Amino acid sequence: MFNTGVYRQIYVTVVATLSIFISGMWLGWPSSVVEKFVKHETDFNATMDELSWIVSTMDLGNVISPLIAGNLMDMFGRKPSTAMLGPLFMITWALTLWVPTAWALYLARAMAGMGKGMSYTVVPVYLGEIASPAIRGALGSVFCFQLHFGFLVEAIVGPLVSYRTLNTMSAVVPVLFFAAVVWLPESPYYLLKRERRPEAAVCLQWFRGGGDVDHELDLMSENVRQEMENRATFRELFSSPKDMRALAIVVVACATQRAGGISCIMAYSALILPDNAPLLNKHQSVMLFAIMLVVVNSVAVVLVDRVGRKPLLFISEVGMGVVTLMFALFFYFCQTDGGGWFGWLPYLCHLSFACLFAAGVGFVPVVYLGEMFPVNIRSHCSAIASITLAFCSFVTNKIFLFVSNHYGFYVMFLLFTVVNFSGAFYTYMYAIETKGKTFQEIQEQLQDIVSPRREKSEHDDI
Repeated sequence: MFNTGVYRQIYVTVVATLSIFISGMWLGWPSSVVEKFVKHETDFNATMDELSWIVSTMDLGNVISPLIAGNLMDMFGRKPSTAMLGPLFMITWALTLWVPTAWALYLARAMAGMGKGMSYTVVPVYLGEIASPAIRGALGSVFCFQLHFGFLVEAIVGPLVSYRTLNTMSAVVPVLFFAAVVWLPESPYYLLKRERRPEAAVCLQWFRGGGDVDHELDLMSENVRQEMENRATFRELFSSPKDMRALAIVVVACATQRAGGISCIMAYSALILPDNAPLLNKHQSVMLFAIMLVVVNSVAVVLVDRVGRKPLLFISEVGMGVVTLMFALFFYFCQTDGGGWFGWLPYLCHLSFACLFAAGVGFVPVVYLGEMFPVNIRSHCSAIASITLAFCSFVTNKIFLFVSNHYGFYVMFLLFTVVNFSGAFYTYMYAIETKGKTFQEIQEQLQDIVSPRREKSEHDDI
């Protein structure tokens, strides 16, 4: 049985990641409301051009927020920065209900993107700092489970209710999130960073369920002391081979996650899937896609602290590369002979992609993000990772229709294939395993990797 501390860590994880659940709802919202706009079932009418901007502005908001969030979490703390997301998301849903204009939805989606970017920046750091090493990977996996579950809720509920009812139901979640998150404790790492050891001891004891935490607190204090000897600037980050190695691992994983096809497959499933569905229609396939994201991610939560981060990430990237290659072959042959004889293939690929994405690349970058960086630069690295995710998502979403209309879907899926196999190669060659290791052990492992190269370089210079 789990002790009290584990249950408390699980509770904090569920509450904090409700911000990710809300972000997932906003990701799933277009798939439910675009058809309502086309059928004039909304509070106002929107042109197709306005709809395209309503969908894409979320990524624009996502790009600009991580650096702001990084400064906020260092200035005010991890918990207060997480709590700020509650009012922000309340405003986004209020705009959909009370200001029925396209510009209001542009603003709402941009603010939702800001909230998503801030969530991706703050929450992984918060969870990584409060979690015990034995369950840190599992708790980090809940992050992506909530994102997929939020998408699933909108995909299932959206077609069954009116536009206004959907927005009203969605607006309740940030209220509940804010009411719960304000009572959470602060991260002990942040309190030690601010030289508030007595408060850090109280918080750590709460997270561990009581008992003696002096030894763990001493280790944290020593880790913070060593890390804070260097100024927390981007210059120090980019001048440290150890931290640059960790940053490269996370950035490549994040780029593969968003540029490997998931953003476009989620946004354009209705266009990608052919009309001659073998068993399910397009809407049912999208719902099944969302369900598999949740189910497989739930299984991966159990496996990540047993199998490890690197194997799951590598297998996921290779599998996604195979699936996107099959997609590309299907669309290529569709241009030559119609492809009707294997119209079932894209539906199989669609479902397989969801499973493979959720099994590794969908959540491992977030787990790495909370594990691999010293506390004095963690917020900067988290911001860079969030910008990478947003930028890759925005670029692929914006070019997808243009490239597909002018050259064919197969060209985009070949691009996704290259991205996925390249990510798999990098993971195999350079990623590290962090399963069950403390922050100090991870830092020592990274230092051991880069030290031989530095010594060799210095020897060559002589």
